[in-house]
Formats: sequence, C-alpha cells, structure tokens
Amino acid sequence: MSIDPKAFDEILEELSRQPLQENKYRNVAGSGRTQAFGLVGRRCLKPDYSRQCWLRPKLFYHLIEFASKHVTIPWTSVTVNQNYKSLPHKDKHNRGPSYIVAFGPYTGGNLKIHEGPLEGSHSIRHTPIIHDFSKVLHSTEDWEGDRYSLVFYDYFTPRLESLPPASVKKEGSTYLFYRGDELITRKKGLPHPLKDRKKKPNLVKEQREIELDFK
Repeated sequence: MSIDPKAFDEILEELSRQPLQENKYRNVAGSGRTQAFGLVGRRCLKPDYSRQCWLRPKLFYHLIEFASKHVTIPWTSVTVNQNYKSLPHKDKHNRGPSYIVAFGPYTGGNLKIHEGPLEGSHSIRHTPIIHDFSKVLHSTEDWEGDRYSLVFYDYFTPRLESLPPASVKKEGSTYLFYRGDELITRKKGLPHPLKDRKKKPNLVKEQREIELDFK
C-alpha cells in the first residue's frame, strides 16, 4: 500500500537541514550516510540506545511519529539511510519481519532481493515492503537524485537485557530524549563503564624513565 509522500516531509526536512554522519562501521553492507536509532549493539558493551537518539532527538521524534501512523510491525530500532547504496547482505540482528520504505526525489534505486519468495527488483519509493531480511540477501540498485530510506525492525541479541522505554518529548521548539524517566542530553550521554576510571600506568615507560634517571 502506497504512502502519501507528504508523510515524509518532516523527516526529509530534518535530513536536508542536517545530513546524517557517515558510518564507517557497517563493514558488510558498505560504509556511507547511514545511522541507527533506538536499540543497537555497542561492540564490547551491552546493547542500549543509540547515541543518535539524544544527538538528534528531533529526527527521532519524527521517526517515532511516522511509525505510529504507518509501521505495522513491532519495532525497537530504525536505520535511516541517506544516499546509501547497500551491498548484498543479510540483517544479522533483526528478529522477524522488517519494514522498509524509501522516499525523496530520485529515480531507480530499487530494492533487490537476491533469493527467496520475493526474489527480484522492487520499487519501495513511498511503497513499503515487509519481509524477514535476516534470511535473504538484499541490496540497493543504482539511482539518480537524492534517495532516503527507513528500515524499522526488532533488534535482538542474547546479550540484550530489559531496558527502560525510550521516548522523545517536545517542549516548545525543543526535543528531549528520555530513557525511561532519565533525560539523556548531548552533553551527558549514557554512562560509560570506563568513564572516569584511572588508566593503568605505562610500566614500560616508567621503567625506562627510571633507567634514564640513573644514567
């Protein structure tokens, strides 16, 4: 079912005002302007909310509003892509079906599914597809213009623990991200287990300095 292009206006306006940062950590699907909001993995740390949630709460607010009206699957996370060409890959930590839709002034750029019952080339401009992309290879075909896409999904890993719900509250022209009842700001961020921990002394360097003192 097609979505009215106006439904993307506020998201598109915010992305045009401030483009996404490049993400160099998506090694399999390729690097580029792609960022995740909501629950994410954090390398050596336990999964938690993405820093994008409090760095860009206005954008996250509009993503949540869009989802409340159009997304028909349970979701914990959303990946936003801006002129991002994904290579053939499977979505490793997505559990169950994902919801993907594209928008913007572009031509081409179909979603290519390389296997399974939906194998083929699919136009997802204003027309979402719901499918389990953890089980099939998929990629993005070439396009012209500015192409944006949203992927809503349920993030899962055995390391995932119960977390307070995420929300964004609008106060006048200000958008505030909350992790449960806790306000998370750009300045504060989430607590890091290594923050303020004293670094171990460099014993080799200290030993060398002692040796030099006696020469």
